[in-house]
Amino acid sequence: MRFLGYEKLSPEENMSRDEGMLLSLEKGNGEPSFRIYTWSELCVSIGLNQQVKEFPVKVVRRPTGGGALLHGWDLSFSVADYRNGKSPLSIYKEFSLKLKELFSALGVPLEVEKSKAGGRAYFCFFFPSFGELRTPSGKKLVALAMRTLSKAFLLHGSVYVRFDYKRAGEILGLREEELKERITTLEELGVSEEDFRRLLYSFLSS
Repeated sequence: MRFLGYEKLSPEENMSRDEGMLLSLEKGNGEPSFRIYTWSELCVSIGLNQQVKEFPVKVVRRPTGGGALLHGWDLSFSVADYRNGKSPLSIYKEFSLKLKELFSALGVPLEVEKSKAGGRAYFCFFFPSFGELRTPSGKKLVALAMRTLSKAFLLHGSVYVRFDYKRAGEILGLREEELKERITTLEELGVSEEDFRRLLYSFLSS
């Protein structure tokens, strides 16, 4: 699988590149590829079918589904590949289990969420949804979202390297304590960004 590079781009550029990867494959052009990237500014991405809400930062729509996610302190990645007859569920499940193995290699035991998100599910992190990865205590570490077309699929992933709970609460209109109950980060788990990025590259390129 082709690596398109590690980039730090604007919210619009990141989403445009990812959508372009998907549409190119759907038209039969290019080759399966992946990106690893960060964001040039704090922003909120909302899922493909979500209602737009106002936040004191830029809001951008993702070409994948899922709930709203605050970016800026995370490491994100995207994978565009051909379905080759696979169902969306099998693609999602296979990817999630491989990510679980990746974190296991980093000394971080994670569990795959088996229930569907509920409650205040507008925010992606508030409840781990089916197939996403969480700690045994229930804190979400890996956010995943996917979109499938007839021939190709695009999968988004995001992991917080660090997190400013106070600032995030101000942006999202949530209590700092609520966020601390729902989210964890690489720093909190004792994993360096460099180690995670290295293993993520190895995993996605294989």
